[in-house]
Amino acid sequence: MRLLCCMRSGRIPYPSFVNYKKSTKIAMTVRISRIQNDIETINEFNATPGFGVTRSTFSPEYQGAVTYVVEELKKIGAGVSICRAGNIRGRIPGSGEDGPAIMMGSHLDTVVHGGQFDGVVGVVTALEAARIIVEDKIAHQLPIDVVIFAEEEGSRFGRGLLGSSIWTGQLETEQIESIKDDRGVSYQEAMSQAGLKLDDHGKLKPRDIRAMLEVHIEQGAVLEKRGHRIGLVEAIAGIRQLNITIIGTADHAGTTPMEGRLDPLQTAARIIIAVDKIARNTGPNTVATVGRITCEPAQVNVIPGLVRFSIDVRDSNKIMLASAVTAINQTVKEICAERGLLFEIVQLSEAEPVTLSKSIIDLLEEKAREKKVAPYKMVSGAGHDTALIAELTEAGMIFVPSRDGLSHCPQEFTRLEDIALGCEILLATIIQLAA
Repeated sequence: MRLLCCMRSGRIPYPSFVNYKKSTKIAMTVRISRIQNDIETINEFNATPGFGVTRSTFSPEYQGAVTYVVEELKKIGAGVSICRAGNIRGRIPGSGEDGPAIMMGSHLDTVVHGGQFDGVVGVVTALEAARIIVEDKIAHQLPIDVVIFAEEEGSRFGRGLLGSSIWTGQLETEQIESIKDDRGVSYQEAMSQAGLKLDDHGKLKPRDIRAMLEVHIEQGAVLEKRGHRIGLVEAIAGIRQLNITIIGTADHAGTTPMEGRLDPLQTAARIIIAVDKIARNTGPNTVATVGRITCEPAQVNVIPGLVRFSIDVRDSNKIMLASAVTAINQTVKEICAERGLLFEIVQLSEAEPVTLSKSIIDLLEEKAREKKVAPYKMVSGAGHDTALIAELTEAGMIFVPSRDGLSHCPQEFTRLEDIALGCEILLATIIQLAA
């Protein structure tokens, strides 16, 4: 798959940047042709060509994309480590003694039939920034890390932000061992099958990281509608992902009277309608989604005996998020009790709402305005690995516009000009933080 765009290739001159700690001017350039090639090459590793991009964690396609980035990092002399949970870190050492790293990056896994830019933009802009720092021999005391987080989407193992959750120690060993994909392959087994051997088993600690920065497509239409090229994320919505199982009795569709049925699918339908109402009535930023549903035995002429479905609840307000989840749990209990059915509620993943660092946001804004760009400050409704890293250190996110707000689909598109601008702001900020 090749990236469709109308952007010409070439080098974009970057204005002089003042390193305030050393009062020296550094001329920098972002090579947009190189960014374009990175995006195109990564998206050639795709299990569903012609039908969007599918790159599940630890699959051959995923490992191919990761290997490409790793090789590019090695070309600039970065030391690459396979860290806890299969997260990848490429480190450019600083001139000082060991100190906390400036971390930047994103993820390369996708949803099924997803787009070319989600996650990829954050990885390639971090890669390009690292290249420029090395090629232009820009002095920095602190180490600079380019990271690829594993299983951000949760498409394979059913839990979003999984790689960062394990790396930061939010999931313990016994929990990791129980995580499996829909074929029964455990997370650890999948890593082994992909040939991954850890170089670093340690959990990330606050002392390890000075700051975390991530460039990401907005995945919404706010920037486009308001005419902004850059968004600065002030907060990231919290997420609760639930899996509901309802157990009834499979029976004949023609011979079982309506009043005698124990139909879990009808029960699930009532719950799903209630979930929508709960989200609408909780708070202005509360959203809830049922994105996956399966039933057994899934025959046209058989009343289902078992139904499973997911519920994804999000809000940037912790109280509202908890309120919505409590209401959903209570609704499941009440509706199942009314119809005499057994049920199970399992929490798949949890991420608290996070407020990002004001000092980092201020610095990002400063660098954007140096580029004659007025950034728009906003809240991210989507979850990001940065939300978990932000619990350990100062963190910031740069959003670039998504055309028509589309994401997680083949139509996902972001202009190369905007990606390059995000990279320039990232680069300037990283240099000042690492000085």
